[in-house]
Amino acid sequence: MNNLLTLPLAQRLELVQTLWDSIAAEQIGPELTESERELIVHRLERFLADCDAGFDADEVLNALEQTL
Repeated sequence: MNNLLTLPLAQRLELVQTLWDSIAAEQIGPELTESERELIVHRLERFLADCDAGFDADEVLNALEQTL
């Protein structure tokens, strides 16, 4: 472990990124109950039926900036 700390900064950052990517790749979401799955499906169906994608992120940010 101490040997890792003696590596140049660029190599340590690359190692950290590689480790982080490997951890993220293994992430598995929480187990959902049947009622949670049904709720997600219901909400997705409502969203798709509405055809309203909501607001563009830039529109939201602009609106927030206007209020500040």
